Amino acid sequence: MMIDLEGAGPIAGLDYDDDHVLHAPSLRFAVAGNPFRSDGEDTRRLIPAVDATLALRGGAGGLPDVEALEINFVFSAGANMYFHLPPNKGGYIYRHEHAADITSAHLAAWLHFGARHVMGSFRLAVPTLSGPEMKDVPEDMKKPRVAELPAAARAETMSLSFGIARLAVPVAGTGAFHALGDLQLSRAHIEPGGADERNLSYMLSVTGCPRLRRLRLEYITGLAALRLDPAAATLEEVTLHYIGELSSLELDAPGLRQLRVNSCFRMVDDDATTRISAPNLELLACDTMCIPDRLLFFHGAGSVRRLEKISLWSHIYLAHCNAGAIWLLQNCTAADSLDIALSPAQMKEGLDNEETMSRVPQLDNITNLAIDVHPGRWHNLKATIADLITKCSRLEHLSIDIDSANDSCSKPRCFCNGKDVEKTSMEYLREATITGFHPSKYHQSLVQFIMAGAPALEKVTLELYVGKELHEDIPCDRGRWAPSVIKHSPKGPCTTVYQWTADKKREEEEGSDGLILSSIY
Repeated sequence: MMIDLEGAGPIAGLDYDDDHVLHAPSLRFAVAGNPFRSDGEDTRRLIPAVDATLALRGGAGGLPDVEALEINFVFSAGANMYFHLPPNKGGYIYRHEHAADITSAHLAAWLHFGARHVMGSFRLAVPTLSGPEMKDVPEDMKKPRVAELPAAARAETMSLSFGIARLAVPVAGTGAFHALGDLQLSRAHIEPGGADERNLSYMLSVTGCPRLRRLRLEYITGLAALRLDPAAATLEEVTLHYIGELSSLELDAPGLRQLRVNSCFRMVDDDATTRISAPNLELLACDTMCIPDRLLFFHGAGSVRRLEKISLWSHIYLAHCNAGAIWLLQNCTAADSLDIALSPAQMKEGLDNEETMSRVPQLDNITNLAIDVHPGRWHNLKATIADLITKCSRLEHLSIDIDSANDSCSKPRCFCNGKDVEKTSMEYLREATITGFHPSKYHQSLVQFIMAGAPALEKVTLELYVGKELHEDIPCDRGRWAPSVIKHSPKGPCTTVYQWTADKKREEEEGSDGLILSSIY
């Protein structure tokens, strides 16, 4: 059974008979994709419809369990992005006028039904009680919600988004979530250092979730410590996103393959600690790693094959800000793919400003390098990129995403003034892609530097910054530039794309296909 305002009339789908409610294998309640497709009263009517349906289904004995239950009161359109407001607030772009009508009692009833009657997938999402949705709402209706997790559940998959409700976590018994394989818990607040925090770790460990395979925690405010010791042997993926107060992480997961720790900003504090045992780890994405002196234990760094979202400042006066990233580059020696976020210099006059690239080790196993250039006041961007490329002696694929139009620094007394970029040998490089490209002489010189040092280069793709055009080809006598093409994006503006192909590569393509493939979109 589906009670769904999206794709139907304003109240269509709310007229149903008891037989459908009692025997439908799946129940779905969802508001429209955006608030313009239904008015507030229509959406509010869905709240008692959920209550009535679940009460009828749960109160009758001898009925089959529900295979899938979805209760979604958040507009699903892509434009309805969530924004987090530290320390414990957040909101969506669209106004959810029905937000204040959803109370703690509703959450308790829906969670109770989901825990007892759902066997397959259970998804719950409610809007926040802050931001634009609370405009004009009476003060007595702005009370914070409380969401108490069930002490046990039968579902195999759960995705619970609580709209920054205060999270209460009871003690889970052995095997309380015996079937749970995939859990996403988001947009909740937990009191740090209390019983709820400890109970959450116990619940997520092997004792409470013996078959857990994927775990995602995001936008959980207040959570300062997470300890999965041990985690289920089946656990393969862990994602911790925007757990802003997290400063202590203990993870013993022998089957873990992928670990992502992003925007957990307190992990770089002096008192943050990490203990990780993941001997089969293959992918590590981490933009906030604690200081190596506080990294108590990391078993599994040597098995990592892909490093993602490693964050580096090009120059910095506080060396410890780069220390965690440098440690990962030094110890994940088996990695052959590196995704690095490069930020411009953070300096103070009168202090020594360390050049980061001098501390980056040789990365001889890296064959795929992606560089995300963050915006800011750059100091000789080309030199910084050149230094990084030089570390990767066996590089085959290079991708650079430039989110900055600044050329080299023009300050006469700056530390970077006058630094030359020597020609670098990139003998294995076959493909290079640059997005956000500006047709300035400085950006063009970066392309020329890459092309001149890569004798095996087969293709170069330039995706220009929105609204920019390349009025003349960048010289290279080993190949030709194809006519520009327009890249269409369903979620953004169109961009102009140019592609250079080496003569040898073009001959191979002409011989095999009988034509030149000049368009990539």
